[in-house]
Amino acid sequence: MKRISDHSGLFDTDEGFVDYLLREWVPDGAERTEKQHEDHLHAFLRLNLPDVPMITQYGIAKGRADIVIQDAHLIELKLGLSDVAEFQRCMGQLEIYRQKWVKKERGPFYLVIVGESDSEFRDLLHTWFEEANAALFTESPFHLYEKRA
Repeated sequence: MKRISDHSGLFDTDEGFVDYLLREWVPDGAERTEKQHEDHLHAFLRLNLPDVPMITQYGIAKGRADIVIQDAHLIELKLGLSDVAEFQRCMGQLEIYRQKWVKKERGPFYLVIVGESDSEFRDLLHTWFEEANAALFTESPFHLYEKRA
C-alpha cells in the first residue's frame, strides 16, 4: 500500500500535494448532482494517488464525510450554497469536523464547493475558515476551494 508521499514529488508535505490536486481538479459539468461531482473527484484523486488508502462516505460523529485519504485528509464536497437549510447543515458539519477531526489532530480538512454560492453565505464561510485557522497558531488545517462547474 502506498502513501501520498510516494506520489508527491517536489511537494514538501502530503498536505501540500492534496492541496495541489484539489486546486487542479476541474468539475465535469454544471448539471451534475453533488454525488456525481463527488464520484468524479474521487476518480481524479484515485488516478493521481493510485494504491493510497482512500475511503468514501467515511463515518464520523454519526455522519459521513465524503472522502478521507490515508486516514489523515478529510474532504467534504458541496454544491453551491444558496439554500439556507443546506448552508446551516454545512456549517454544522464544519463544526463537527473541527471538533472530531482537526482538534484531535487527525489531519487537515478540505471543503470543496462546486458552483455559485449566495454572497452572504460565501462571506460567512470565508470568515469561518479565517477564524478557525487563526485559532491555531502554527498551522492552517482548514482549506476552502470554490470551483465553477
